[in-house]
Amino acid sequence: MEETSKEKDKAKFPPGDVRNLALFRKFEDFIIYFEPIVEKFPHYEHFALETDIKNCLHRTMELIIKTNRSSRKLEGWYHIDTEFEVIRFYIRFAYAKGSKYLSSHSYETASKKMKELGCILGGLIKNR
Repeated sequence: MEETSKEKDKAKFPPGDVRNLALFRKFEDFIIYFEPIVEKFPHYEHFALETDIKNCLHRTMELIIKTNRSSRKLEGWYHIDTEFEVIRFYIRFAYAKGSKYLSSHSYETASKKMKELGCILGGLIKNR
């Protein structure tokens, strides 16, 4: 019987490693997808909206890593949920600014990815 890619991924990392956490892997994929889009924002937004979004993405990843190591996971998941809401706001705000910030396709894709992340996080919260 062949191993699935998820089983292969898990086999690479020791138990308890954050890279085994689906939320970590999916959020890492989201950052890889969304950061290049944000970097294409107009130049005058470089030190405002672009920086705010990147900082929020990095802060959220940091929270995911810290929560994985914490004994107070539920509290950490709720902090991550709050950061997800901020990211959703930034996505809506960038889309509302018009196509020069975020295209319809990028908006839809980012929204779908955030919805999937929210479902994963909701499952973690519900199971605690």
